[in-house]
This record gives sequence, structure tokens and C-alpha cells, in this order.
Amino acid sequence: MTLTLAAVYADGWDDAVVNPLAPAAARARDAAGEPYSVVLLRTGTGGMATAPDGRRPYAVLDLAWADNYCQLARFDAAGRRISRHELRRTPDGDLFLREVQTWSGPPELDGPEFPRAAARHTTTYLLAGERTDIDEPQGDRGPRRDSIRREQPPRLPRPDFGRWQALLALAGDEGCEIAEAGDHALPVRRADGPPWRPPRPLRPDQVAELFRAGTERSIRDRRLRLSTAPAGMLPLPSGRLVAADPAWLRYDNEPFTVTVAPGTYPVTVSIATFVDDPEHRRIAAARLDVTDRRVVSRELALRDGQDPLDLGAGEFFGFGVDAGMACFVDAEAAARLPELDSDLETFDTDSYAVVGDGALVAWASGWGDGAYPTWIGRDSSGEIACFVADMLLFPPAEAETRTTGPPAMMS
Repeated sequence: MTLTLAAVYADGWDDAVVNPLAPAAARARDAAGEPYSVVLLRTGTGGMATAPDGRRPYAVLDLAWADNYCQLARFDAAGRRISRHELRRTPDGDLFLREVQTWSGPPELDGPEFPRAAARHTTTYLLAGERTDIDEPQGDRGPRRDSIRREQPPRLPRPDFGRWQALLALAGDEGCEIAEAGDHALPVRRADGPPWRPPRPLRPDQVAELFRAGTERSIRDRRLRLSTAPAGMLPLPSGRLVAADPAWLRYDNEPFTVTVAPGTYPVTVSIATFVDDPEHRRIAAARLDVTDRRVVSRELALRDGQDPLDLGAGEFFGFGVDAGMACFVDAEAAARLPELDSDLETFDTDSYAVVGDGALVAWASGWGDGAYPTWIGRDSSGEIACFVADMLLFPPAEAETRTTGPPAMMS
């Protein structure tokens, strides 16, 4: 039997149609890449859009092409979300399946209990061709089983506006027919904005101010004042930079994919001092200056096999720290440096130094162990002006990590 659906356009779905949109307005948002949602309903007698109780959708699409994002959520007759498919758009225009989650459970599992206690399966794909599966037969309340294998993610062309059938087919709904809804019985709600936003990776919005001496920031109602200090000159004979925990260089010495001209470059650290306790200081960031040209854009520094399209909301690729220290070092030096424990054992929370016979600039890593991003600053010509290792002393609450650090820090 053909599944016949009717489309209602809006800012989103949140147990109601939030800020309904006319089809023409939704089409304009689609063309501009702006976020909007499609609420899909079964059509009943006479073609009226309906649902088992008239108040629940069959599926909801959240679309934001400017953010290369698309999500399809499907619901059962009780209004419980039973699957979620997240897709990302690649530079060639196709969509690839990034993640699928499915839930299944008995009818008595309703409301907020269902996503926590229902059997849950999660499949995540990396664009480079890796698939991870997680089985949780009792949801949050039982064991889990993980497996990883090499497999390319499913891909499909970006659908034209209104042609959502291929996305539904990916979720198992073959042969759907979709039309624009006329009347419907769904609840409607007006709000100041949409109830969702596209998941954006961690951004370097506040990196520049870390190196503005005198800037003050707050953490848990305490004020910190920023200052800067020269940390030393770093030789880069290969032009390939490594950011890592200096105590783990034998395991974590892969350079970033971008290169600079071989040379010796200055490193500056940003130091945060507690205003009410001047003896308490922390390193907020370290910057390696390739040129003195003004930075006009920043991007995440990547290693081989990393793609920003694989990142979720607040996530980043970073280097792991398991000894409370971080460093910049040339790729060739990182591969041959001897043990550095004796050079680093006296590091305090605000320490920085040139160590390893001058081959490495190290500093204490913010709040200590964790994972940290490195940002590339580019000038108006697109050339690399600097690298900044951000110690996330003032992290956004939603920051998460895809780390490439020591074995204990892998995720």
C-alpha cells in the first residue's frame, strides 16, 4: 500500500507546529539555505492531513542547507520518536548518512521513559569510510556493545524542494507520495524563534581576544585578567606542525595537514590571572606566528582522515592531554625526541618553556588533562598567519570532543 503524506511547513515541530510557513516561504528558505522544517502527516479520508489522534505527525524533516544539514525523525502512533536519520551535504553536493538512531519498546514505555529505556541502536558513519555500531538493548539502563568496521556511508543526491521520497526511503518508507497539506488538525504555536538549530561544530569566535592584554573574563563569578608573554622560538625545519602532549609524543606525533615554509617562528602564550588571587594563573592559549599579517578568518587544524562534516554540535578534533602539558613541535623532531620527563617534571599551572634541546615549546594545559583544538588563522590572501592551541579555559557549555590524543583520550 502506498504511503500518502501531506507536508506542513514551519520553523519546526515541538509537540506543535511552531510558526507555520506558507509553501512559497518555505521554498524560498530552501533556496537560500536557511533553516525550516517539514511536518509530514498521513492523509485521511478526503485527503485531509490527519494522524491517529489528529495531533501527531508521521515524520518531521529539519533542513538547513547552508549548514549542510538534514534530519529526518519518524514517530509511531503514540507520538514516540522511533528513528532519527542525520545527513550532511558534501562539497560535491551529495548527501551522506552521518548517523542513524532507532528505538523500539513496548507500549507501556511512553513519554520521557521511551528514549531512555527502549532498545536503542546507533550507527555512525565517517565520511572517510568508517562505520560504528552501538547496541543498547535496555537503553541507558543496561549494557552496550560496540563494533567498528570499514564501510562507506550511504549517499544520495540532495532532494529538490518537496521531493522528500528518497529521504523517507532511506528510513524504510518506499514508494511514498507527498503533497502540500491543506487543512490539518495539528496544534499550532507561535514562538520567538525555531525550536531547533543546525548542529554546528565548535567555533573559534573568541580566540582573538585571548591575546588582547587586559581583557577580563568570568568563570563561575570569578574574574580573570588576560596577559601575554613570549614563550620562545620554535624551529620548524619541515614546515609541518604537531600540537600534542609532550609526554605522549611517541604515540601522538601526527602533524596537521597544512604546511608552512620551513623556518623558526615565535610562540606567545596567553596567561589568565585570577583578579582576586594574583598567584593563581593558568595558560589560556598558545599562538605560533607565521607572519604578522592580520588574521581575517580561522578554521580548525586537521590531521589526515579528519573532516569537519563528521563533527556534531560543539564537537571538534583536538589533541589529547594526559600529563597536564601541551606543546608545539616540528613533525621531524617529534618523531625522534628522547624522553622529556626530566625537562617537564617541574611544570606548574602557568609554566611555559623551550625544552628538548630547543626543539619544542611546551606549556601547562589550561585546567589540565583533556582535549584541545588548534585553530589556523589566515590573512586576507588566504595564507596561514598563525596557529593557536586553545586550552578551552573559557569553553562553551556545548563543547564536545573528537580527540586524536593518547590512547587514554581516544573517543
